[in-house]
Amino acid sequence: MLVNGDKRMSLAHLQRLTDCFGIIQHANYAVPDYRSGYTTDDNARALVVACKYHQLHGDALSRDLATRYLSFLMFAQREDGRFHNFIGYERRPLDEVGSEDCFGRALHALAYVLYAPPQPGLAGPAERMLHQALPHVEHLEHPRGKALSLIALRTWAMARPEESERARALAAALGEDLVACYREHARPDWDWLLPDMTYANATLPEALFRAYQLTENAEFQRVARRTLKFLCGRTLAHGVLQLVGNHGWHRAGEVTPPAYDQQPIDAASMVEALLAGFDATGEIEYLRTAAVCYEWFHGRNSNGRSLYDPETDGCFDALTASGVNLNRGAESCISMLLAHLSLYEAKQRLSQQMLENSDRGQTAALDAGEKGGVGDDRTSDLILAKGA
Repeated sequence: MLVNGDKRMSLAHLQRLTDCFGIIQHANYAVPDYRSGYTTDDNARALVVACKYHQLHGDALSRDLATRYLSFLMFAQREDGRFHNFIGYERRPLDEVGSEDCFGRALHALAYVLYAPPQPGLAGPAERMLHQALPHVEHLEHPRGKALSLIALRTWAMARPEESERARALAAALGEDLVACYREHARPDWDWLLPDMTYANATLPEALFRAYQLTENAEFQRVARRTLKFLCGRTLAHGVLQLVGNHGWHRAGEVTPPAYDQQPIDAASMVEALLAGFDATGEIEYLRTAAVCYEWFHGRNSNGRSLYDPETDGCFDALTASGVNLNRGAESCISMLLAHLSLYEAKQRLSQQMLENSDRGQTAALDAGEKGGVGDDRTSDLILAKGA
């Protein structure tokens, strides 16, 4: 498989992990582990993958998978509009209510169905479910739940321009909350929104870029730039992405994050945040650096090991000190597919813009990206010059 995100990627492992109800959470090597049951987190993200894939390729498989994942979200939504997250294999909820992360991911998946429905009949149920969930946005308490919901609001506004004012008002409040987190925790040696870095860190600056796009509040973009620059400074050097490991995470006052285990969800969130930066600013350095981060899946990482498994079209669950975690569960597979599809979409948009605008300056910028971009050790440092 080409590592530049230009080749169509197979949904074979996504399909393998999916039964008639939804996507199974974990795998034992490449075999679905039914004992692990299902999560709304995974099924929501898989729904976004299916919608993106169908938008690009128009195939029957992604259309059918999207229907299955949306049906799962219908099952998981409580009467009050929130969602259960953990569902046992016997199809019984295992929690009273899911986390705010789960809520934000489900909200984004529903908004994405409205933005890019694989078939018209999916939009009605998705819209009903989204409106049932929306009242809870104002009561979110945790930064990541707010960030994920903010990203969902941006997608909803694109799908339903007539709802932009409501989306903008909700986004403005969530954006202010995230900026308040930044003001509380940032200091000269820690330009970040929280006292630590844990999982999917880049989701926070991504959300602020999306908030800026919705509200045009320049402070949102300023904080997004600064925090993404800081995160890149801690995880990118000489064209190699080394993610924050989950053995202890990374806390303010520490100079170097733990090296392992590195998770696919973190690489995907880096790609998504950098693409949001490109989308919000038009600065091609963000796109180039997103391509560098995507290559983490294909061996441009601290171990030189590919996490993509060509035999199954799955993704290994982690980069470890000794190699890779050989299990290929839902989150890792979905993360790789999301990164691939989002990067491909961004390149398509740029190509279309260049067709519409033959300005030589744009052409020269893309040429520079091709010659000194993905394979150039200096590329990942380009973004570090931005941000203030």
